[in-house]
Amino acid sequence: MNDGKPTLKEKWNGLREWLQRPKTKFDLKDRLRALALLLILTAVLCKILRRLGW
Repeated sequence: MNDGKPTLKEKWNGLREWLQRPKTKFDLKDRLRALALLLILTAVLCKILRRLGW
């Protein structure tokens, strides 16, 4: 019935795996920078919320 064609779930899993895999060393640098920025923004937001009394 499937005639060897990948299902939608298989396509989705393949896309997710491809997106998660770094392609070059520059991708690793970019991901580390994004992670560092996210951590910094989270820390700043926590400090702001603490000062506001949350």
